[in-house]
Amino acid sequence: MNDTVAATAAEVRLMLDIADGHVSNVAITSTRPVQAAQVFLGRPVEEAIGLIGSVFSLCGRAQTIAALNAAEAAMGICAAPAVVSARDVLRFAEMFTQTAMRLALQWPRALGLALEPGLVRLALKAEQVIEHEMLGAGWKAPGSGALQPAPAVDRVIDRLTDAADTFVSHSVLGRELQRLGLSGFGALADGMPAEDGPLRRNWDQTTVAEIRARHGPGLAARLEASLTDLALLPGWMLAVADTVEDTAARQSDCSSSQGEAEVETARGALRHAVILKDGIVVGCHIDAPTDRNFRPGGPVAAGLIGAPAEGLELAARLHVLAIDPCVEFRIETRHA
Repeated sequence: MNDTVAATAAEVRLMLDIADGHVSNVAITSTRPVQAAQVFLGRPVEEAIGLIGSVFSLCGRAQTIAALNAAEAAMGICAAPAVVSARDVLRFAEMFTQTAMRLALQWPRALGLALEPGLVRLALKAEQVIEHEMLGAGWKAPGSGALQPAPAVDRVIDRLTDAADTFVSHSVLGRELQRLGLSGFGALADGMPAEDGPLRRNWDQTTVAEIRARHGPGLAARLEASLTDLALLPGWMLAVADTVEDTAARQSDCSSSQGEAEVETARGALRHAVILKDGIVVGCHIDAPTDRNFRPGGPVAAGLIGAPAEGLELAARLHVLAIDPCVEFRIETRHA
């Protein structure tokens, strides 16, 4: 068996049918690697966990942490509190990076505004520092230990805090949406629950609620929810980092060979389930937020039905960016 697994190329494709000047139907097809979990079957659990970041590279750290948590549940390992806390700090750092990429690169590119790659570079550096200083090289093994918090970690999180505050306070993205008349585009239908991700997490945050009241739960509200994530995540990281103490993992009495775990990612809840036999992965299932958010009749499709054909290319692209698949996407139209 090969020692490495190449990342699986995938995309989400949206076909928008146009009739009488409006979107009449939305067909979503995905080649996202929903079956990619099968590549881990037959592998030793530590090898499978070590490879998962190369299969799901965009949120590789969250995928690894979810897999670790599920494997530890199957093996009856209660990870040390230090390990749990350090993993959470790293996961929050990855959430910050993913949010920064969307707000500082993808949204401005779609709107023809200046990109701000410095925020993304700082976020990527923070992930590297946290992984090295708090977790160390062997952190992907079940029950692995954690390093003590280092001053470098606090410093890099402080830099993220300052950078996020500056970015959010100077952001012109919301004003540009308003100028284009797109603030309410793609709003959820009455009674439809918010999709996984920033809008669900921040639904009741004051600024998000105010925008929902003015424009509905559409583009402007989703943008504000992502900006809220960016502002809040460094504080979450610092709060968890302060709880890291040097303690050991312990064996529990709940080993059953089957384990499940759920962690929050930038795009929503990620769930892993694993079955082990003699340390070998014999069953594996992964449920990602993209699968739920981009399902037929879900919030992506519902937000596009009835949209006017005029100006649709930009509006539809922003709508998909706002809900944010974990793979590349393509939007096509056809006329009835």
